[in-house]
Amino acid sequence: MRKFYNSKVVYSGDIIEVYEYEKSIVLGETNNRVGRSVEANEEDKIRHRKNTLDRARKNVRRIINANVKRWGERAKFLTLTFNEHITEIEKANYEFKKFRQRLEYELGIKLKYLAVIEFHKSGRIHYHVVFFNLPFIRANDLASIWGNGFIKINEINHVDNMGAYVTKYMTKDHDDERLKGKKSYFMSRGLYKPIEKYLNEKEIADLKGSLSHKEVYKNVFQNEYMGNILYTQYNMNSKGE
Repeated sequence: MRKFYNSKVVYSGDIIEVYEYEKSIVLGETNNRVGRSVEANEEDKIRHRKNTLDRARKNVRRIINANVKRWGERAKFLTLTFNEHITEIEKANYEFKKFRQRLEYELGIKLKYLAVIEFHKSGRIHYHVVFFNLPFIRANDLASIWGNGFIKINEINHVDNMGAYVTKYMTKDHDDERLKGKKSYFMSRGLYKPIEKYLNEKEIADLKGSLSHKEVYKNVFQNEYMGNILYTQYNMNSKGE
């Protein structure tokens, strides 16, 4: 028997996202265009790449929020830059991999992390990295292990939505040729994943009622398959009214 739902909830650490759909959806089914030309025009390609990056931002935000509080004070946010004018993703990723391996050897642990690629205006690549289980290490020692340039350890004690804080660094240029067929972020294995649940009308009403004082954002947008979608975000760290 097919199950229908009209609400989805995504739990990512302290952040709870609620989607309420105008049209009911069959659980497990997806809507795809049928009968379109195999050859997409340039406008479709640009739209597809924008959607791909938007999904990547969403994934990064949720994964970071699902993990950062679990590791407590060991969670650190770093920016890694290159002295050399490195613009090739393959070369930059290789240097990051070797850095991670050297750091793991030095610390004697397997690191849990998520790294985001950002392009400087000059075209030079640098990384924004959340290490979820990084023990104390002196900044000079960390820079020496990196060995490619400058390291900045970012202050995050004031940040209550770490995922959103990191995704603002993800490239806004959907047409950067270097991202074609490449990942704009990568991460270690074994990270906690966000949890999705599908609720009926009573369940979603009860949930929203219990979280009303934690609401931090609300918006309505349209989808050609599901009609109007009401999106509400709650932050359990919010003091509310």
